[in-house]
Amino acid sequence: MTTALLERKELIQQYLREAPGLLSSFSFINIFTWQGFFQFELEVIDGNLCVFARHEAGTFLYLPPLGKNVSSKTIQTCFERMEKVNRVKGVSRIENVHAHQLPLFPAEEYSHYNKGYEYCYYREDLVRLAGNLYKSKRSSYNHFVKNYTFQYLPYADSMRADCAALYQEWAQGRRGVYADNAVSLQMLEENAGVHQLALRHYQELGLTGRVVTVDGKVRAYTFGYPLNEQTFCVLFEIADLSCKGLSVLIFREFCRDAALASYKFINVMDDFELENIHRTKLSFRPVALLPSYIIRPLT
Repeated sequence: MTTALLERKELIQQYLREAPGLLSSFSFINIFTWQGFFQFELEVIDGNLCVFARHEAGTFLYLPPLGKNVSSKTIQTCFERMEKVNRVKGVSRIENVHAHQLPLFPAEEYSHYNKGYEYCYYREDLVRLAGNLYKSKRSSYNHFVKNYTFQYLPYADSMRADCAALYQEWAQGRRGVYADNAVSLQMLEENAGVHQLALRHYQELGLTGRVVTVDGKVRAYTFGYPLNEQTFCVLFEIADLSCKGLSVLIFREFCRDAALASYKFINVMDDFELENIHRTKLSFRPVALLPSYIIRPLT
């Protein structure tokens, strides 16, 4: 499956360029890294690329149809295709729909469910951390710089095993926090595969990766990709929580990295409906919360 998707990379990117989006899912990288959980099937319908995702519960459209001229006929055909293979009512749906795409789905025909928000910041705000609103972030950053011997480095293949070990260490700490949340515990397991796939194929995917070493050991890593000409998306970030200020440091250094200098906005994706992640992402003062909708037919 990995090779098959890589072979379709240019096709997917071609259609994504025709219908760019602000949501993190509008990227080949996003599709590629979730292939362990969905079998992606591509079909061109009325000149639009439709990315279907199949799993044990059924098939849904991972993104709205990608193209310059998405019509009501295109959407109807997509739902007809899904209804043919889905045995359970309600499985057929279109996910990751932008707010500005809602007019494609009139309320008398479709239901709209807001499944959450992605957090978007001015990159320069995260670089400067200026003013009272960022006082605690500056304090955390300065504490780390003052108290640790560290390096901020480009990711290399030789670091993959250390990053994998750090993820497992981090996840073990999170399991205690999410002990009563089965969904969150499952996400910890699933994301291990997502991270490893990205680390293994980061060059083919065009990912930008950075690590922070403390006393020569990898204690944080982060990866991201350009979403469009103005926005860079942080795909994931893992940091040793016992190193006070490390998560702020790697986030800030990544945002002011030369590789990100041309981007105006930073998208850090959603909060997985977890309150602690929601609070953390809000604390960096997003300039916009980008809603993501699920669409289902009313009948």
